[in-house]
Amino acid sequence: MNAEVRLLGIRQILAQKQLLSGGWPALTLSSQTVLEPTAYSMMALGSDLWDEHKRARRCLVRCQNPNGSWPAFIGDDDEGSWATALALIALRNYSENVPAQLKGFRWLLRSAGKESSLLWRWKFQTADRHARFDPNKFGWPWQPRTNSWVVPTAFAILALNQLSCTCDLEDSEQRIRRGIEMLLDRVCPGGGWNAGNGVVYGGALAPHPDDTAIALLALKNHSDEPVVPKSLEWLEGTATTLSAPWSLAWAVLALAAYSRNVRPLVGFLADLVGHIDIQDTATLAVVALALDFERSLILLAS
Repeated sequence: MNAEVRLLGIRQILAQKQLLSGGWPALTLSSQTVLEPTAYSMMALGSDLWDEHKRARRCLVRCQNPNGSWPAFIGDDDEGSWATALALIALRNYSENVPAQLKGFRWLLRSAGKESSLLWRWKFQTADRHARFDPNKFGWPWQPRTNSWVVPTAFAILALNQLSCTCDLEDSEQRIRRGIEMLLDRVCPGGGWNAGNGVVYGGALAPHPDDTAIALLALKNHSDEPVVPKSLEWLEGTATTLSAPWSLAWAVLALAAYSRNVRPLVGFLADLVGHIDIQDTATLAVVALALDFERSLILLAS
């Protein structure tokens, strides 16, 4: 089936799955609003679904925590989570949401992996050497008071890259640089990224397609770093072997960001999802983003 036709069908499914809250659940049969699928679905909706898009924006603003962060799901604790970066990306370009965005950016700039503290830096530099990484190069965690990981760091960088002015957020450039340093430090020896470190117990770890793709999106403006073309080459070679819609969709988005020809992959993805009943809302939305990659990259990585 034509990718455009498949895209329209997925958008209609997403519209049908939208909850009364304005958000989306993780799985079809759930009624709990979860921030990750909500952010992806909101970005995936087209202009012909404006009412659904407006309800989603209201949902995001309504469920923001008092400290400026967003929880992983409605009903979670109010300390915040990595989903704050996703919410900020989804809310970009809407002037009525600027106050909520500024609160979110301030929280994001205060958030850091646990290894950023002096005590934990000492621990990782002396007592705990199982994972090879430089604790001075830290990014963002999934949840407060935990270590930095690749995906939340990449999304935080993508969110902060969208700041059009300092807006009294003077630390933004420094935090972006530190996050970039963390991604470059955690790359796998053969190129690409997995969820955390590239080397553990002296052994090189294998990269994951989705983690690699998301990291490459965050490093789009740093293509002169040697690890970027190396990782891009690995992803391009791996993408043709992928059969998981989630991984393939992220690979399409990353390769398109670097001007690779992804039309054959898009066609394969459109055919692939036509034969699968995808119950995971986040996967369905990311597939829609990949099928509409030119528009999606303006939202994600511009």
